[in-house]
Amino acid sequence: MVDNDKANNTYTDIVSDGGMDPRNKKDALDALAELGQEMEKARKHFELMNDAWWNGLDQEEREDAFYAVVKRIHKAELQDRGSYRYALYDVFGFDPGMYGRGMECGYMALHNAIYDGEDLQAMKGVNRFEVIDEEGRTYVNHLNDDQGIKFSLQDDNRTLKVFIDSTSWRSDE
Repeated sequence: MVDNDKANNTYTDIVSDGGMDPRNKKDALDALAELGQEMEKARKHFELMNDAWWNGLDQEEREDAFYAVVKRIHKAELQDRGSYRYALYDVFGFDPGMYGRGMECGYMALHNAIYDGEDLQAMKGVNRFEVIDEEGRTYVNHLNDDQGIKFSLQDDNRTLKVFIDSTSWRSDE
């Protein structure tokens, strides 16, 4: 268990000294490591309890929970195109304490993926492609009515290829 008095005293020593001497640094790092271990234990315990709660629901309760959550995600992400905080606080009605738990369960990653995916979908309807660097517009292509754009990541996601033609982009429709 983390000794809060020791951790607070270590912090007070650091602040009052205007820096950290080697003995206090070791104590602080040890306290942080112990705190990290305790937090991980608490997270795993919460995961077990949450899974037990979910598994204890009957079919109709799981369906209702799923519907309620997905309906709110749809509103926050696709209808309102809101921020992560907007979704948590305004749509779900949580207080700021949920911010970290939303990250732990993967909602922030989901939010970012949805937001990026919506932008990518919107890009499929463009009729002009431009490349702009520090010199200004270095490439401009006004697409014909039968042309479209397809993006492809290659080389372990280090290369972006853009195909502008009348056939390859149609495979995504």
